Amino acid sequence: MRGAWLLVGVVACGGLRASAQPPPVIGLPVEPAAPSGPPVEVPSVLPAEPPAPRPEEPPRPRRDDFGIGGFGGFGAGGATGAPGYNAAYYPTRPTGGGGTDLGLVRQNLSFGAPVWRDGGDALILTGAVRNTVFFTDAVLPASRRPFPDTLWNVNLGLAYTHKFENGWTAGGTVGVGSASDKPFNSINEMTANVSAFLRVPARNDRDSWMFGVFYSPVGNLNFPVPIVAYLWNPSDRLRVNIGLPFSVTWRPTDDLTLSFSYVPVMNVNARVTYRVAERVSVFGGFEWLNEAYLLANRADDRDRFLVLEKRLLGGVRWDVWERGAVEFNAGYAFDREFGVGRNATGNLRDRVDVDPGAFLGVSLRLRF
Repeated sequence: MRGAWLLVGVVACGGLRASAQPPPVIGLPVEPAAPSGPPVEVPSVLPAEPPAPRPEEPPRPRRDDFGIGGFGGFGAGGATGAPGYNAAYYPTRPTGGGGTDLGLVRQNLSFGAPVWRDGGDALILTGAVRNTVFFTDAVLPASRRPFPDTLWNVNLGLAYTHKFENGWTAGGTVGVGSASDKPFNSINEMTANVSAFLRVPARNDRDSWMFGVFYSPVGNLNFPVPIVAYLWNPSDRLRVNIGLPFSVTWRPTDDLTLSFSYVPVMNVNARVTYRVAERVSVFGGFEWLNEAYLLANRADDRDRFLVLEKRLLGGVRWDVWERGAVEFNAGYAFDREFGVGRNATGNLRDRVDVDPGAFLGVSLRLRF
C-alpha cells in the first residue's frame, strides 16, 4: 500500500473530577406570627448551621503517576507518547551504493482517555497508530527482498495506578498490537508490552524514587529492562530524573526552557525553547530515534527490521488554546539506516543507508 494517509482525532484525556456537591441548605423562610404589640422585624432566614465535615478522600493519582518516570512512549516501544498527531515528509534521497532513491512520509497518532476512577485508583485507556509510507525501488541487499512499501505500529493498552494513603504510588501498563509491514498478518507479527512501577516519595516531600521494569518486543531493547531513578525537584525551575531513564528540564528564565532526555540505548532528545510572545515560541533541538518492526514472512522470528536516524530540527510552536499547541518544524536528517538485526546496538544485515537530507514536519500536541 502506497500513499500518505491522514488521521484526525479528538483526544479526550485527563483526570476525572468528583461530582460537585449541592450547596448546603442555609435555612428556611419563617412566617412572622400575628403582631401582639409593636411590630418586630423577623429575619427571612434562620442562621446557617456549620456543614458536616466531608470524609477525607484518598489521594488522587497525578499525571506523572501513569507510566515509568512520566516518559510517554517508553512503555510501548516508541509507538505511544503524549496525546496528539504529528507528520513528517522526507523528500527522496539517494541510497548508498544501490543506485536508487528513498523518500517517506511518517505519521503518528496517540491518545489516552480515563475509563474509571475511584479515590486513589484510576484506569486509563491508551492507544497509538504509527505509519510510514516509503517511495523507493530499493531492495534489501543480502536477501534481495523488496524494501517494505509501508510500516505500521498499532498499539492499544491500559494503564492502572493506585495511590496509597502514605503517598506511595504503584501501577503498571499492558498493551497489545502489531508492528509490521503487514500488521496482524499472523501471531508472529503481534506485540505485547508490559511495565510495572513503584513511586516512593522522598523524606523532603518534593522528590521521589522510581522503581520498575519494562518489556516490549519492539522497544529499544527486546528483553526486560529494570528501571531505577530518583526524581529531584530542587526548585520550580529545575526537574531532574537521575537514573534510567534520565531527563532534565531547566527553566532559567520565564521565557527560556532547556530539556534533555535519554532512554536506553539509542533514544536521545534535546531541545531549547524560547517564548517570543505570549502564545508563540521558537525552538531548536537534536533527536536520535530508532524504531523496530517484525516483518511478515521473515526467515528468523527473532529478527527485527530496525530504523535508525539522527536529526537536527527547528521550528515554531503556537499555543492555540490552554491545552493544545500546533508546531511547524523543519530540519536535517543524517545517519539514516534501515536493516535487519536483533538489537539496535548490533550490526545490521540487509542494510540500506540513505543520504542525509532535509525534512518538513507539523504536529498537534495536547496537554492534560
